[in-house]
Amino acid sequence: MIERDETILKHIGKYGLSIRAVIEKLFFGGATADHVINRLLKERRILSVAGIPGGLNYYQLSLSEARARSVPEHRARPKKGAALRQALQVLWFCCMSERSRNRLERARISEIFGKGSGNGKPHCAEAETEQSIIYRIYAPGPNSRDDYLLKCLKSDTERGIVRPEFQSWVEAKAFAFAVLVETPERKEKLKRLISKTGPHAVRIHVEVSPGPSTLATALRSREGATSNVDHEL
Repeated sequence: MIERDETILKHIGKYGLSIRAVIEKLFFGGATADHVINRLLKERRILSVAGIPGGLNYYQLSLSEARARSVPEHRARPKKGAALRQALQVLWFCCMSERSRNRLERARISEIFGKGSGNGKPHCAEAETEQSIIYRIYAPGPNSRDDYLLKCLKSDTERGIVRPEFQSWVEAKAFAFAVLVETPERKEKLKRLISKTGPHAVRIHVEVSPGPSTLATALRSREGATSNVDHEL
């Protein structure tokens, strides 16, 4: 029990937040986590924060728990707006997608690519059969302009490929950009635009990853898919 508590708390600290569905998938095999979550809440090791449409809450470390773990204090503070959306999208991209990924700490990015190479954006590692791919995450808002996003990707590509630290990773196709959007429609639109403006020296992956406004629907769809599989079995 203590070991699982530790793993859950470490997970929440790494991502800055988590949600019940992720915790149950990663640490309980899909079974309920009510008893553990309620105990951690009672012990004031985690906090439940409201604010996601559909009546959903997210969990963060308490400030005292973050300090005890040397986790940056901003990760234990409530998130709003773009910060909440990006945190949820990165969490889903790493923990709820078909491929398992792991968010990398900023210090690790500096170790790999050198100081100042992270561009202030989240990075995640995906282990494949032959190599590991590191993604730099872009999470444009639902009302952001596509042309501005494309300019940012182009600029970051040009700056990235001239850095010696990146060159070997780019050439090995082990470094890529991941653009997280909230709807399949925007995903397809961006894929077409990226294709038209290519070829790109750095691979650009586009994936649907829900934010606050689409999370409840994504969870219902996932639960429905799971129920259908269970019924077929």
